[in-house]
Amino acid sequence: MDIKIFPPSEQVDIAVDLGALPPALPEIVTLDELEEQDFPTPPIIIEGVLHQGCKMILGGTSKSNKSWSLLDLALSVATGQSWWGRPCTKLPVIYINFELPTWSIKNRMRSLRACRPECAGKQMPLHFWNLRGKNADITILRPQLEERLAKLRYGLIILDPAYKVLGNRDENANGEIADLMNQFEALAQASGAAVVVAHHFAKGDSTVKNAMDRLSGAGAWIRDPDTIMILTPHEEPDCFTVTSILRNLPQLPEFVVQWSHPMMRLAADLNPEALRRPQSKNKVCSDKDFMDALLTTEGKTFTRIVADAKSCLKMSRSSTAVYLKKLTDKGLIRTGGGLYWVGTEGSPEVQHPL
Repeated sequence: MDIKIFPPSEQVDIAVDLGALPPALPEIVTLDELEEQDFPTPPIIIEGVLHQGCKMILGGTSKSNKSWSLLDLALSVATGQSWWGRPCTKLPVIYINFELPTWSIKNRMRSLRACRPECAGKQMPLHFWNLRGKNADITILRPQLEERLAKLRYGLIILDPAYKVLGNRDENANGEIADLMNQFEALAQASGAAVVVAHHFAKGDSTVKNAMDRLSGAGAWIRDPDTIMILTPHEEPDCFTVTSILRNLPQLPEFVVQWSHPMMRLAADLNPEALRRPQSKNKVCSDKDFMDALLTTEGKTFTRIVADAKSCLKMSRSSTAVYLKKLTDKGLIRTGGGLYWVGTEGSPEVQHPL
């Protein structure tokens, strides 16, 4: 049997691929040499959020529609449309699915395209690799990923979800998660694409923690990515406050998105600071406090009550409407002629809109 002898250079490359040797380090340079070298800034994929070639984590509670949001992101980048109000650069995208059945991915994309007519057209550079049930340890999988991905130059690679590529790693062990992040980095470097993954929150009340500490597991989940977007439940049903943690771009103000099947939509009228707090059963105030602060026997218009609720109670328009309906149904608040009031039955004595 013939035995093939590899030259020394190829032997080193094989050792690096197997992890037995670290890759060669770049040379040390002076400041002048650094200034002379050309290091162009990579294209921004999501305006103000993510550069091509960088890593991003989308984190949120279980069942916070992270996969729907990432599918929506894939569609937005593949068509050059906005995602959550942020313009996207049109680039080829591959969505690597480790969790959902193929039929589910197909149905979800049909739903998303149906409600996003601006993304119409079949010839978009969006591809899917459905690997549910396959060997998903990223260390073993990465060489196969790089081989397949080299055939098409993708600008964005989405791996959903992160826990499916852990292999035998412990998500609470910093060293093991650092190794996982190194695998994502190697994939980004080899492909030239941005790599985006989904990760879940730790158990318990996330609102008592800093946004950076809400993700489950080791600190490396937070320290390594270039971009982190945190979805924290808002006091309004099906709403989430989005916190962006950015390494290479200016920090963005928090904003709120609302789940409206099959996608998250911006909810610009909601206060990002109004997070859901389980200990208060998601109530901003008691019914009595609401009535004492906002209602009179003379009557107020809905618009005036909403303005006063925002000023006095930091309550959103939709929360105010919910309170008014509930208290009206209970008979604690009367309504008529476009006014709301407390007191005995019948119209208020003064009918001037306040």
